[in-house]
Amino acid sequence: MARKKQNPEDSHKRALILQTAAKMFMSQGFSEVSMDMLAEAVPVSKRTLYNHFKDKKALFTSVMQVRCEALFDKLERSVQSRDSVENTLTGIGGHFLDLVMAQDSVNIYRTAIMESQHFPELGKLFYESGPKRSKGVLMVYFQKLHDDGVVHIDDAGLAAGMFLSMLKGGVHMQRLLGVKKSVSPKEKKEIVAYAVRVFLYGHQPK
Repeated sequence: MARKKQNPEDSHKRALILQTAAKMFMSQGFSEVSMDMLAEAVPVSKRTLYNHFKDKKALFTSVMQVRCEALFDKLERSVQSRDSVENTLTGIGGHFLDLVMAQDSVNIYRTAIMESQHFPELGKLFYESGPKRSKGVLMVYFQKLHDDGVVHIDDAGLAAGMFLSMLKGGVHMQRLLGVKKSVSPKEKKEIVAYAVRVFLYGHQPK
């Protein structure tokens, strides 16, 4: 049976619910936000809220998926560049560092860690929607470079993970802990350039 198409009004309400829920979950935490509070804040009736999402976990899951989707679109587009490998990796590095240091990303990361204690599925959801997805996109790009003889990579997945880890370095941890609010353009340029240089040196074609 074909799925009933959502009308524009329903789509608008769903988007409004997700937007409101995202703000409340990120600022107050999953446990502290009730469906009653959400319905009042949107505002919509509880019946409308439950018509779109069967329960709070389903709503929270949708919020995480939407946020991660929006955050990683730019990263996926950057690997499609036809520029030189060095320039492409520099672009990817810059986008990724901007991504993980952005307030939205930090909020999602903090919330995922905090709420995964009583919502174990969230940890897996966050990993698959965020870190695993970014690593997968980069892994495909690295494998293509290897197949084309541009670089030599024994394990594209491992290389992707190591490259992203170099980019995050210590600045991401400092951001999560509130020690650092941002990365200066100069610091960002130095981090990205170093990661790209180390990657290219360690994966020279044989």
